[in-house]
Amino acid sequence: MRAAALVAGRFAVGEQPDPVPGPGQALVATEACGICGSDLSAVAHTAEFLRASRDSGTTGFLFDPARPLVMGHEFSGRVLGYGPGARGPAPGTGVVALPWALDAGGVVRTVGYSNAFPGGFGERIVVQAEALLPVPDSLDLALAALTEPLAVGFGNIARTEAGPGTPAVVVGCGPVGLGAVAALLERGAGPVVACDPSALRRAAAARLGAHAVVDPSGGEDPVAHCAALAGPRPRPTVVVNCVGLPGMLNRLLHTVPRGAEILQIGGVMTDDVIRPVVGIYKDVTVRMCLTYPPREFGATLDRLADGRIDAAALVTGEAGFGGLDEAFASLRRPERHIKVLIRPGLPGAGLLPPGV
Repeated sequence: MRAAALVAGRFAVGEQPDPVPGPGQALVATEACGICGSDLSAVAHTAEFLRASRDSGTTGFLFDPARPLVMGHEFSGRVLGYGPGARGPAPGTGVVALPWALDAGGVVRTVGYSNAFPGGFGERIVVQAEALLPVPDSLDLALAALTEPLAVGFGNIARTEAGPGTPAVVVGCGPVGLGAVAALLERGAGPVVACDPSALRRAAAARLGAHAVVDPSGGEDPVAHCAALAGPRPRPTVVVNCVGLPGMLNRLLHTVPRGAEILQIGGVMTDDVIRPVVGIYKDVTVRMCLTYPPREFGATLDRLADGRIDAAALVTGEAGFGGLDEAFASLRRPERHIKVLIRPGLPGAGLLPPGV
């Protein structure tokens, strides 16, 4: 199959072995695949990314950097067929999936972070058949690729007690942060304050219904802004940190109100320093976030399909396999983009406007 494989820190387009579905697995033809913030980290900080996996005993993100790696875990596609004993949507059906597969030893691997299970930066993907969800006809199949990143935001808010009247702050308004904004609003939380230096991303949060948006580059503190809007409130504040900046968690420990809950979703790839006693004195809860209730993945697909979330408004660029290097570089300048989709059929080595 044709794919863009990560080799020595750059993407090389060429032929890679066709993945073959094993028992209980499905073969999917890629329609579109998003670029995740964790993909940016895995490329820019490969050694640290792998060290974190080893230090945490997490096998799902381990790969051999000396071998070609076909990344991409935010994918949509069409079913091509199944391995022995597998059942699922009929061939030709548009699908999305939680990106996991079992290797021959029964170990869970993450599609796109495994040399053995190539992801959506290739033409074909093998995934566990039970992970597949059919995409409703009302949703463009390419846009369905936004299910996974938005589900991270929705799913982690589902782990909290956020509800009507909960003051909330979301730091970082990429797709995950925007999912968190939408999830908080869906639960009746408020005021919800969204913070991002990108005017494009702040505007997206405002369109979703955020009660206020803050540009941190101007020195404004989103936590203080939220407190001013909330006034005296009995409910603890929820703060969702979706950026992987060293020092941000410590800053939040110092600024959040007593009894607040901080969700740490953004992955800091290096060692960081916090002053725990500050959080202790304020009874702050810090929750490190990776997994979330699986039902939220399907619920997020439904939100996209029925129009509660306008997926098209979040896609700011598209590229073929040859445009991956430019796409990665562009996403490191978030003032220009929210979500870039990789489409196997697009020609050329550049980044294109969506829908071209």
